[in-house]
Amino acid sequence: MYADDLVLISSSICELQKMISVCSDEAAKINMQFNPSKCAICRFGPRYLNSCVQIWLQGAPIKYVQKAKYLAVMLQTNKSFSVDLHFMNSKFYRSFSAIFHKAAKLKDELVTLHLVTS
Repeated sequence: MYADDLVLISSSICELQKMISVCSDEAAKINMQFNPSKCAICRFGPRYLNSCVQIWLQGAPIKYVQKAKYLAVMLQTNKSFSVDLHFMNSKFYRSFSAIFHKAAKLKDELVTLHLVTS
C-alpha cells in the first residue's frame, strides 16, 4: 500500500476474492469505497493465459488486464513476474527530447553538453 494505491497478492483466485471482500468491508467501516473501474487483475505464473472466474468488488466485476501501472512501473502478465521496460524507456526519451529541444534553442554548447552527460 502506498498513498491511495493498494496491491493485493494471492496464490489463488478464492483467496484473492476473500482479500478483496475484507478490504472492501474495512473501507466501508470508515466510509470509503473502492472504484471497481480503476481496479485490475494481473496474473503471473505458468497458467497466466488460462481463463479464470470473475472477481467482484462491490457488485461490479474487476477486469483482467495484460498490463497494469503501479507507482510508475508497468507490470506485465507473464510466466514469471515481469516489468515492461519499454514503457519506462519511452517516457525517459520523450522527456529527454523535450529538454534537448528547449536547450537547442539556446545555442549554448556547454548547456547542451551538460544536459546530455547528466
